[in-house]
Amino acid sequence: MNLPSRPGLCRAGLLVVLLAGWWFGSIAEGLLSIDPLIAVDHRLALWFDQHATPAVTRVAEGITFLGSPVFLTAASITVALILLRRKVWYRLAAFILTVGGGALLNAALKHLFQRPRPLFDHPLIPASGYSFPSGHMMGAVLFYGFMAVAVVTQVNPWRWRALAPLLAFLLVILIGLSRIYLGAHYLSDVLAAAAAGLTWLAFSITGVEAFRRYRARPRLR
Repeated sequence: MNLPSRPGLCRAGLLVVLLAGWWFGSIAEGLLSIDPLIAVDHRLALWFDQHATPAVTRVAEGITFLGSPVFLTAASITVALILLRRKVWYRLAAFILTVGGGALLNAALKHLFQRPRPLFDHPLIPASGYSFPSGHMMGAVLFYGFMAVAVVTQVNPWRWRALAPLLAFLLVILIGLSRIYLGAHYLSDVLAAAAAGLTWLAFSITGVEAFRRYRARPRLR
């Protein structure tokens, strides 16, 4: 069971790459200018810090763990081993390119922009490194987004095909909100991570599918 041969998959993937890439570029440009989103960043971060409660903080910590490098790395290794055992090489290649390449891209973007994290007198959780874009959010978009695409393209019952993207979307949204609530990131960090994650997810799946179709086409002798 490999990536499905669907004529519109590459075109749809290319469209997502272009739109999500434009979205990321717009947010990144706002960091370099006086953008209203930056003011919203600080006001929202301050509001969450002032209204934090122990109960909500515990819930947020549990949610944010689902986007942590520790959890996503363990989950990714498990998925990769399953794909390896089933010998679905193109899907395995797409998965490795998605999560592995996405992690490298996130690290590169953080060092490129070098945006400091929000600062509070009494932070809810310890956070180090640069803030833009959010690593938790981008990792969640890449991993859960890939799993949703896998279900949609491989599972026949329409209920699961409809439920998987919805669950992935809700989980990603909650992880993003948890990062803002816990004071680890600004709103624009989370939005930019979503845009970058979607861009790389679509690029990886589309690229591997295009390569598979190229290899599968008849050869002229």
